[in-house]
Amino acid sequence: MKYILLLILFASCKSSEQLYNKAIYKDEVKVAELARRDFPCTKTKIDSVVTIDTLYDYIEIQCPPDTITRIDSFETVYSNIVKVKVPQKIITIRTKETIEDSAKIKVMASTISGYDEENKRISKQLTEVRNSRNAWRKRFIILAALFGVAIFLRIKRVL
Repeated sequence: MKYILLLILFASCKSSEQLYNKAIYKDEVKVAELARRDFPCTKTKIDSVVTIDTLYDYIEIQCPPDTITRIDSFETVYSNIVKVKVPQKIITIRTKETIEDSAKIKVMASTISGYDEENKRISKQLTEVRNSRNAWRKRFIILAALFGVAIFLRIKRVL
């Protein structure tokens, strides 16, 4: 009887993806709220761009009157008008914030750690291959030296 109960409990185990799909089917909003609570968006970087522009405005300046002519108690003023170029600086600051989902960051971090483990494994294999290659080189050099000595002794015996 105990084993049947355990069998029923373990037979009903579902993967996390199946449970997620079931939860989405039942209540999407609640799943979204829980996901946002557990994986909030984070600011990854902030860039600021400062641009300084100079605009030139022309201002008309009225010079003091040269001559004044009075006609019937009206004052007529003849004056010189000078246009002056005045620079105005416009400073614009644009701030750009990069916001990413923390769930994406966690998935990428786990992927990178997987790549790090694979990189360590491949580096270890590469070291083993290099060591075995060096061992074969040593064996070849020793064998070539032995053949050289043997050929030298034979030539010496013949002469």
